[in-house]
Amino acid sequence: MSEWIKIRVKDFYKDAIGETEYTYVTREVYEALANTFRKEAHAEEMRDLRHTTADGYVEGDTEDLMMDTGESLEDMVIRQMELEVLQKAMQSLTEVQRERLHLYFFEGMTTREIAEKIGVSQNVVWKSIQGAVNNLKKFFE
Repeated sequence: MSEWIKIRVKDFYKDAIGETEYTYVTREVYEALANTFRKEAHAEEMRDLRHTTADGYVEGDTEDLMMDTGESLEDMVIRQMELEVLQKAMQSLTEVQRERLHLYFFEGMTTREIAEKIGVSQNVVWKSIQGAVNNLKKFFE
């Protein structure tokens, strides 16, 4: 028998209407919803990142870019270069490493939680995360 999980409908269906605030779903449905929700959030984050310059200008905005941000042009260029290096470094990681880093650093999951979620040992998760971090460090040396 499948385990039932209580979810708040609006957390997964933003346009939900009606009086039902909570519902029960199976673990499989919950995992699918949570995975889709995370992917959509990540995709939106990446879209925003691609369309935002170092000083916060969003492509398509008509704000005056000449305003003084308090940051020198040199600092802005250095920060932009570091972002580009980070993006390149992240692309050098395997999909598994990127997923585990995301779960660990951005979702706040522990190595134990990640291990249970994906069905591997905690030690495997920890080594994967450490390996990814070490690979990222090499790009900034």
